[in-house]
Amino acid sequence: MRIGIDVGGTNTDSVLINNNKIESSFKTNTSEDISNSVKLSISEVIQNQPKEKINSIIIGTTHLINDLLERKNLSKTGVIRLCGPATRLLKPLCDWPADIKKSINFITDFTDGGLEFDGREISTVNKSEIQKLCEIYKKEHVESIAITGVFASVNPYQELEVKNIILNEIGKIPVSMSHQIGRIGLLERENATILNAMLSKSAKKTFANLTKIITELNLKSKIYITQNDGTMASINDALNYPIFSLSSGPTNSMRGAAFLSGIKDGIVIDIGGTSTDIGMLINNFPKESSIAVEFSGIRTNFRMADVLSIPLGGGSIINQKTPYVSNQSLGNRITTDSLSFNGSTTTITDIFTNQNKANFIAPNQNFKLSPNLNKSVENEIYSKISIAVDRMKTDSKNIKAIVVGGGSFIIPKKLDGVDLIKFPKFGEVANAIGSSMAQISGYSEKVFSTTDLSRDEIIEISKNEAIENAVKKGAEKKSIEIIDFEEIPLSYLPSNAVTIKTRAVGNIKNEFN
Repeated sequence: MRIGIDVGGTNTDSVLINNNKIESSFKTNTSEDISNSVKLSISEVIQNQPKEKINSIIIGTTHLINDLLERKNLSKTGVIRLCGPATRLLKPLCDWPADIKKSINFITDFTDGGLEFDGREISTVNKSEIQKLCEIYKKEHVESIAITGVFASVNPYQELEVKNIILNEIGKIPVSMSHQIGRIGLLERENATILNAMLSKSAKKTFANLTKIITELNLKSKIYITQNDGTMASINDALNYPIFSLSSGPTNSMRGAAFLSGIKDGIVIDIGGTSTDIGMLINNFPKESSIAVEFSGIRTNFRMADVLSIPLGGGSIINQKTPYVSNQSLGNRITTDSLSFNGSTTTITDIFTNQNKANFIAPNQNFKLSPNLNKSVENEIYSKISIAVDRMKTDSKNIKAIVVGGGSFIIPKKLDGVDLIKFPKFGEVANAIGSSMAQISGYSEKVFSTTDLSRDEIIEISKNEAIENAVKKGAEKKSIEIIDFEEIPLSYLPSNAVTIKTRAVGNIKNEFN
């Protein structure tokens, strides 16, 4: 058996899964210290269950993104760019919001190193230069370090060399290297690496507490953290690469929707209290974004689901004139401030409870709203969701839609470009179900020369490396399958070079329940 938990800004959802069957589910308000709501959730779903049968607990959390947005629990970071005389016109953090740069007080430096696009050195790493930086870091109490080498994606040896120097000089300190985090594209890859380093303190605080909960509940279960791409990582990997778990919530909902509906390819519409997240499912997995991803004003290029979020949810506040649906939401105050809960603010939920169209009975039903207002709001909802769905579709054909989330009752019965709308049972906890269904992934991205190897040999090497990486992380080899493969010719490199990207996923070793 496994437990899936999704810790959101408003609610914490949890489910107990046994043989792909939902045994129990629980929803509670998210506490200020998320460990309290997680502990309560686990306690509730395992009632009357033998603790030794709980094999794993898989948790998705928005805690990291919340810390980033609120600028708290972020590490003071040293930033090193290995570039020699190149790329110095644009400094690290050049496009970052001013308030983040001010709150963190980064220490940034250009140093010798870096590669040309064909792997030749711009300059060699200067050991004494790195050692001097380490002295500054110790003096300034730097808490984490981000290393980015020019074209380190082609060959990472310089980043590895600098990391070893730092660990020898400073000792145990979180070090993030760009070749392990981002793709080709210097500034976005550098931004992602710095973000990863910044989040090391937040990750340690969040994930260490989660480990403690398991001990307090006398469980021997393994803990995993869900990632942005719909897979999961061990606590150790999550501590080293917190950026990959920065925004796993929408992805969890999409995976849960796929499981609940049995639909492998289609569009998922997840409606919460504040926003609606829309994404495409391809072969049971969220479609990956192919463009730069922006977090809190910071452009990055790491692996991330392609999700469109619009300000539309059950808590959205209603204006008395057009546009009737505002971008503001009551959020978790909906249970105190909305008309349906004896408050004074009109929300989308009130529009539907007023017409007996909601999926719950409101505590307050003694209020009246204009039929014209109700109709106008529903027309706006139809328009907003139809436009968003059209933006996310990959072609003009009609598709299937799966609707999940606590606000699913606001969805119109028909949508442009959609030939089937499915509302699966347990859709209100699809995010927690998605957490419980996460698999372990292995990834390979390398540049090959087609002069020395045939195309078939190159593909086989890439697939084997992705499978091997998944096995190293704890996946059972016989369950692993290749779910994504991409071949990109690089005409500007010698020897007919080609980049091969392969992703494999599999079930946790010795566990299928």
